[in-house]
Amino acid sequence: MITRNERRNAQTVGIMVCPKAGEPPFAEKDYYRRLTGIGRKLGLDVFVFFPHRLDWDRNRVVGYAYAAASKRWEKGFFPFPDAVYDRCFYSNPGVYAAYREPIRRLMASSGTRFLGYGLKGKWNVHQMMMRDEALKPHVPETELLEHKDDIVRWLDEKGELFLKPHGGSQGKGVLHLAETPDGFIAKGRTYRNETVRLQFRSKSRMLAWIGQFTSGRKYLIQRYLTLTTEGGDAFDIRALVQKNRKGCWELTGMAVRQGAPGSVTSNLHGGGHAEETVPFLRDRYGPTQAAAIAATAHDIALRVPEVLEQYHGRLAELGVDLGIDAEGKVWVLEANSKPGRSAFASLSDERVRLASIRNPMLYAKFMLDSRSERLGRL
Repeated sequence: MITRNERRNAQTVGIMVCPKAGEPPFAEKDYYRRLTGIGRKLGLDVFVFFPHRLDWDRNRVVGYAYAAASKRWEKGFFPFPDAVYDRCFYSNPGVYAAYREPIRRLMASSGTRFLGYGLKGKWNVHQMMMRDEALKPHVPETELLEHKDDIVRWLDEKGELFLKPHGGSQGKGVLHLAETPDGFIAKGRTYRNETVRLQFRSKSRMLAWIGQFTSGRKYLIQRYLTLTTEGGDAFDIRALVQKNRKGCWELTGMAVRQGAPGSVTSNLHGGGHAEETVPFLRDRYGPTQAAAIAATAHDIALRVPEVLEQYHGRLAELGVDLGIDAEGKVWVLEANSKPGRSAFASLSDERVRLASIRNPMLYAKFMLDSRSERLGRL
């Protein structure tokens, strides 16, 4: 292991990740490599580190830095970062529990600032959005699943529902449940991202299977919205909103995500693909309504982070998932504080792709310079 000396007066940004098998032991390597290059141009030393490898006695962390000369990641010791870009994805509650305390301690450290704080879960986000009169009409009816009788009640009243885990991403663990003349049908994806489609003749068997499927996890029941193309493929709009070089929210870009045939979600990890937003909307709704939908989606996407910050605290970026029904109404489906960028990777707009990567470093530079100016005035 190499020992890395801190450059005098250098501002440091640590990308905090959960370890993963391999070398180097983390995902999104290409994204972090590009962040490192952008940071270097801004005068920032950028490295990747792990929340369970914090040395409080020496005020240093174990991590990796990308060496442009050798084109490889080099392991070493680094000072506690001035700013933290949180990209920790917790595979299960046990992993989160293991890292919770060191992360809290780092957040409380006077020398380190987090660009943003990760959102706690879908139910928390839903409750915050429902407190805003502008967003409330665009949020689907949702409640916390507390008992199997809740499912029975929803099916009796509405005939179908959508089950989604309180914590989770990439469309894993979601179910569309509907009552049919022959019983019940469940369609969705397992936590291994495998497609599931089952029919049940009896209510008791259906409820028993759902109990096993949810396996003690916290779940939400949500009104099922028909958000599909004419061919029945699920789609939504991923809007990426980020703070920029001035610390202000901006809409970086939007992309349509269309799910694989038969999928109940549009997530790309489930076999979907991305399309340009405006041409897609024009083909489906016509030019006039498409323009109105795009304008509404733009306004809602920028409203969501403003509302969430009022109740949650600082955020740096959000992936806001928006559904568009057959009538053209825009619905807020989810907000993710650690968004991916795969929806923009295959699109033609290089400006959006570059901005989606550049903005976290521009905001980090703004935050660190603002703090230096405040300290200089003391």
